[in-house]
Amino acid sequence: MLKVVIAGGSGYVGQALIASLLEKNEDIEIIALSRKDHPSHDARLSWKACDLFSLKSLEEAVPDDVDVAYYLVHSMGPTAKLDQGSFADYDLLLADNFLRRLKNTKTRRIVYLAGLIPERNHLSLHLQSRLEVEETFLGSKIPVTVFRAGLIVGQGGSSFQILTRLVSRLPVMVCPRWTQTLTTPIDLPAVVRALRVELSRTESSKHVYDLAGCEPLTYVEMMRETARAMGRKRLFIAVPLFTPTLSRLWVRLITGAPKELVYPLVESLKHQMTARPSHILERVPIGKTYSQLIVGIPLEPEKEAAHQSAPVRVGRKTVRSVQRLPLPHGRSAEWVTALYIRWLPTIFAPFLKVRVEGDLVQFCVVSKKWVMLELRHHPERSTADRQLLYVTGGRLAASSHRGRLEFREVLNKKYVLAAIHDFSPALPWMIYRFTQAIAHVLVMKSFARHLNRLDAPGTLRVDATTKSETARFFF
Repeated sequence: MLKVVIAGGSGYVGQALIASLLEKNEDIEIIALSRKDHPSHDARLSWKACDLFSLKSLEEAVPDDVDVAYYLVHSMGPTAKLDQGSFADYDLLLADNFLRRLKNTKTRRIVYLAGLIPERNHLSLHLQSRLEVEETFLGSKIPVTVFRAGLIVGQGGSSFQILTRLVSRLPVMVCPRWTQTLTTPIDLPAVVRALRVELSRTESSKHVYDLAGCEPLTYVEMMRETARAMGRKRLFIAVPLFTPTLSRLWVRLITGAPKELVYPLVESLKHQMTARPSHILERVPIGKTYSQLIVGIPLEPEKEAAHQSAPVRVGRKTVRSVQRLPLPHGRSAEWVTALYIRWLPTIFAPFLKVRVEGDLVQFCVVSKKWVMLELRHHPERSTADRQLLYVTGGRLAASSHRGRLEFREVLNKKYVLAAIHDFSPALPWMIYRFTQAIAHVLVMKSFARHLNRLDAPGTLRVDATTKSETARFFF
């Protein structure tokens, strides 16, 4: 029995992959991870509600005897009532969590569906994020296959929906310079076929492939061909400006797609994203034109498309904040955590004080009786490269829900992510938004500058306790 885990199973590609795996493989067990439970009509498929931001949730959902793990996750939607942090940092944290879980299983291969990456230094945040997730998986000891794909043509694909809605709703389109950018689209069946064949790969090497369904063409050429397939007459007027800000606004206005999706995508369109001939996967041949790729695809599923593009609504008033910090050379997440606890009161001196008793950390104002925030270190679930503390009390935290704070190393000890998950503030929501929430981000930026100074040549002697001494002092 082949056991497969699919993170992002409820997504556009994930659903198609699951259907294909069930059709082509009788002796298979699929564990599909999603934000919520889904009904299953096949005994070989089980859906598991899993919070990918929680390593504990992943440990409960992913079995130890998994054979192949598919990662089809891209974080571009809201995850809490208030999100503080870039989608790139969210993506990095999610991939790191997934990898941490797989390291303790029998996984023989990870398969990641990424995006086409131009061969240049200055990438958009969207493309840089895809590359960082690649680096996260490729840096592990588990064999990895990365498939880089551009615009995936098919009903339900977010980028393809945006393109078809623009064509459907605009008789006259002013085309800024980004519409002249070359890209290499590919059809959904070809992507699924490439993913499915990875089940039979047995060697312990790592691979990065580009996927291509046809020869490269510009976005305006795709829109012209899409208009012809729709039977619509459209006028396209080229202008020599890139205008990313204006483009984001009108694309969002016309298509109704959420800004969390539109903004990163439009920003990336300044790059030419074409498949590299030397890296194209041979078993997915380029034998079609774009017009042939879209044959048979419903191009105007207005009601269905609007439903699929609606942003995720988060009801409970919780906060997620992920901040990227530099990690001084030779230091660890454990060292950064201890330093943060000691450093924080210094910037609010003499008003803020810290009290540490065993695993309990309390931040107090003026008097130690006025506990503003109480954290409890969890040594059983902490390691040198990841430290976990739970929010257990304090006047600034609601007692109805327990959040958590973590510091974790990522990208081969290049950064530390400082993340607050599922925090419920005690302050009224609007007051919190414009006071405590802003203060937290400013504090983390100040801490990042402090870490940068410590990593400068000749300055790391500040706070020069050893790691074991630091750990004993705070925890």
